[in-house]
Amino acid sequence: MAVIAENIPYEFISIQHVGFIKDGVEDTESPEVKAWFPAFENYTFTETNGVTTLQVALDTAPEYEKDMDEAWPKALEKLKNICE
Repeated sequence: MAVIAENIPYEFISIQHVGFIKDGVEDTESPEVKAWFPAFENYTFTETNGVTTLQVALDTAPEYEKDMDEAWPKALEKLKNICE
């Protein structure tokens, strides 16, 4: 579960993760959630000479770092293909 914490169109977006949804039930209070709350995904877009660069800053718990290291390059490649 996440909310948009800040949005500056075409420049910056910050997504704050606030909980889990498991089996259709929202969880924003469990010890699992509180262990990493608040966690943010921040995306910064810059344009130079018609080329847009995306910079991603991501908060993640140490136990998820390996998964993110594997998933993010794939996700960003898909995003690049969609945008081009």
